Amino acid sequence: MINKTRSNFTCRSGGAIGADTCFEEIAESFGVAVDVYSYKTKTHTSKNKVELTEAEFQEGIEHVEVANHTLQKLNYQRYFKLLARNWFIVKNAKHIYAITTIKKVKGKEMVAGGTGWAVQMAMDNHKSITIFDQKKKSWFIWDYTLQQFQSLETAPKITNIDFAGIGARNINADGIKAIENLFENSFKKPNL
Repeated sequence: MINKTRSNFTCRSGGAIGADTCFEEIAESFGVAVDVYSYKTKTHTSKNKVELTEAEFQEGIEHVEVANHTLQKLNYQRYFKLLARNWFIVKNAKHIYAITTIKKVKGKEMVAGGTGWAVQMAMDNHKSITIFDQKKKSWFIWDYTLQQFQSLETAPKITNIDFAGIGARNINADGIKAIENLFENSFKKPNL
């Protein structure tokens, strides 16, 4: 049995301004390790940076193309560096937590913005997905049987030692509080 102390947990993220950075900072404040993925950029300055190799980048591109079969986006190739990075966040996490907005496209529930790519890759690989919708101010979990998000009646807890913390660049006060509460519900704050 795995000893589930906070030092065994790792938060996977992408280092973008907004929810990614909030997850990184809050995870560190709780003594949780953080891996922040990127691909060949000088603008990504996180001390937790994990830079993808060329082979990993190409693997990521393959998963971007699979996700696009569902997302049906145009002109996404110019974002390959960011989107391929999303694959490694998802690949190395068993549960994805995202701060974003759920939207309907052609009758199907999807996640808005760049976060939608990571969430779609998670769906394609049957990962657990929990979303805090900033507009609805509520947590939701993806139900693979119903193929839709279901409202959570109780606040979620981080239970998998490898998890992702991602989301919108335009995080609001409710989104920040949702991340804080997620960690408070999951871990005791370390004594400083």
